[in-house]
Amino acid sequence: MAIILDKYAIKEVADVMFYELDSKGAPSAPVLYLDTLKTSTINQSSETVDATGGKGNVKLLSWDTNKELTLEIEDAVFSAKSLGIMFGGTVRQTGTTQEVLKTLARDKFTATDTTKMYSFQIKDATYYIDVTKVSWFYYTTDANTKETAITPIAITSATTTMPANADFGTFDLLDAVNAPTGGTGIVSDALEINVTSEFGDNTYYITGDTYARNVASGKDDFLQFIIPKGKISAEDVSLTMEADGDPATFAMTVNCLKANDGTMIKLVKYNLGGDTAAGTNNNKGVASVLDYYNDDTNHRAPWATPNARIPGTSLMDGTNGSDDL
Repeated sequence: MAIILDKYAIKEVADVMFYELDSKGAPSAPVLYLDTLKTSTINQSSETVDATGGKGNVKLLSWDTNKELTLEIEDAVFSAKSLGIMFGGTVRQTGTTQEVLKTLARDKFTATDTTKMYSFQIKDATYYIDVTKVSWFYYTTDANTKETAITPIAITSATTTMPANADFGTFDLLDAVNAPTGGTGIVSDALEINVTSEFGDNTYYITGDTYARNVASGKDDFLQFIIPKGKISAEDVSLTMEADGDPATFAMTVNCLKANDGTMIKLVKYNLGGDTAAGTNNNKGVASVLDYYNDDTNHRAPWATPNARIPGTSLMDGTNGSDDL
């Protein structure tokens, strides 16, 4: 095959998959699948150091150093897990127990005297809150200092109307219900992404699948990039919310670290379809994900029987060793 004569063009984004790394640096459970990317760009940068001398102090020798490889991905949409990875936070399902503090202006409430409930609307749906669950506040200006003071208004179980001088009412959506006679709670399907001051590990085995079109045949070949050890950058992470312009996109930068064998990134072009008539079959039978992507005898699985159980957190044993989503 005249590889030096083969030419290809790329005009498609990649679908990117993140895998957890096990104790040996091998990929285990998949944790994030991105198939709605707008861009997936591999960048390389380095520095050059020169030896100069002689007349004119010209360059005599050059060394390339400080090689850096990064993967820049931009997603059209987000998931809870992708936001959690972007910001280095943990994701957990809180369901109907999630506390959500809500404050509305006084004119957004309506008193229902007979049931001792206030009604309010969110996105054109009407909900109800017990009068004792709302904290009211009003603002006054000191006659001498001209400073604004915030004063809470006490509410008792006997209260059936809103305080006349209140400006805002604050409550927990967890206490709100869907009927004036005490219906069911309105908070459901909640997720919590908890971003703390600490930095998480955020290092993954990453693959990206796209196509490379063959110039000669006009047909697409499969192309996969592999990052054996990718660290999600904590720099310049943003979540934009604005009323004007195009919908927000979600960008993530992956720093490609040096793997045990020195690899920072691999590019693999392949086609599917074997010579079934000749009985060609490269399937290794029982194998970990590591065996497929890194044919390394130091890490190869020690079992030989097809029914052997994969130990640890291999992709094949159905566990990922994490309570996170």
